[in-house]
Amino acid sequence: MELGRIGEEFQRIKEYLMLRDPTYYFLVMSFPIGYSKEVPKNAYAMFTGNTILVGDRFFQQSLTTENRAAVLMHEVLHAYLGHLERARDLMKMGKAEEAMAFNVAADVVINEKLEAGGFEVPWDMLRAEHVGVSRTAALRMSAEELAARLSGLSRRQLFRLYRQSSRIAEGERQVSNYVPMNQGSEEIRQASDPGEVRRMLERRVMRIRSYREPGVSPSGHLRHIVDVDKPSLDWRRLLRVELEEAVESLRDLRKRWSRTSRKSEWYPSKVGMGPNAIDVYVLLDTSASIDDEKLRRFASEVYGLLRAGVSRVFVIPWDARAYDPVELRRPADIEKIKRGLRGGGGTIPDEAIKYVLAKAQRRSIVVVLSDFELAETAETKKLFSELAAKHRLILVSAGRGSVNYPGTFIKISD
Repeated sequence: MELGRIGEEFQRIKEYLMLRDPTYYFLVMSFPIGYSKEVPKNAYAMFTGNTILVGDRFFQQSLTTENRAAVLMHEVLHAYLGHLERARDLMKMGKAEEAMAFNVAADVVINEKLEAGGFEVPWDMLRAEHVGVSRTAALRMSAEELAARLSGLSRRQLFRLYRQSSRIAEGERQVSNYVPMNQGSEEIRQASDPGEVRRMLERRVMRIRSYREPGVSPSGHLRHIVDVDKPSLDWRRLLRVELEEAVESLRDLRKRWSRTSRKSEWYPSKVGMGPNAIDVYVLLDTSASIDDEKLRRFASEVYGLLRAGVSRVFVIPWDARAYDPVELRRPADIEKIKRGLRGGGGTIPDEAIKYVLAKAQRRSIVVVLSDFELAETAETKKLFSELAAKHRLILVSAGRGSVNYPGTFIKISD
């Protein structure tokens, strides 16, 4: 394969992804990508460590630029959706057939979602028809749900389908020689495991969507990479991702895989924690213009940390001053607190921040819920900086679209 042709085709792929949606472009460009003759001849691409490698089949003349972009998106989605973690966990547990079934199911789900989103997936990659389900059903299923339905297949049928899959269950292949096509981001290159890669990708999507402005996408919006038919990413998912990542950054967690549950939005994995769990402080602006429904949704996400094993969640109401903290024991508590103190007048967060700085004896998670129409004092910015330096700070805005304070920013949308 001529190096000049590789570079030209990769440039066309980049241009295609950028025109489709910048979210797709940034996700693919996050990964180191290279060309190698060591990629199996029957495969378009494969993962080795955190690098996506493509082979000669990727550049065969029968494939278009659109096909090649879909192949790269397919590989990225395996990482983004946690499929690499799940498949390899099953193999480590000695459940080879379950791992193969999951691999096949993951390929089907991804390919159907890509096609539903307008991508041109190569004709010979797995589809719903290969596993005996309708396309509509496959689009509604997770990889875990579809894998459970494949348990009735014979070993011979399963192995035949697996040979046509991306074989993510086989683990990392060591490749000694490849031609770099894309450097990727430093954080992806240095990630230690598939779980860390997934969390980094989720944060990248979250940040793109949190700071997006009208008109940045040719289609007028940034479409979610998984639910490509939806116009935006729910702010609750942004908050959940950030809370989970915050907990994991402060504590060594064990993650356990579980079945889907209508009562839990923490699927596909739940967070398990040992002793000495993390404390969470919620600084609640009682004068912020947030309706009760959004407040309940916010509370349910924070309360999810209690169910996952966080030791305590303290709510500190404030307006012009800070009020006595209240320990959150159920989601409805936070709504009652705000309603009871509504209309206190003024919006100065200084006392609430000072309370956390004085009381939190160890590194904690601090969530500030406000419209951020603040009456700043000479200390306000300094206090926010000190808070971010000592604790994991998340700023949830019910009003302004951006703030000039450190910490992760999330805008509550309708």
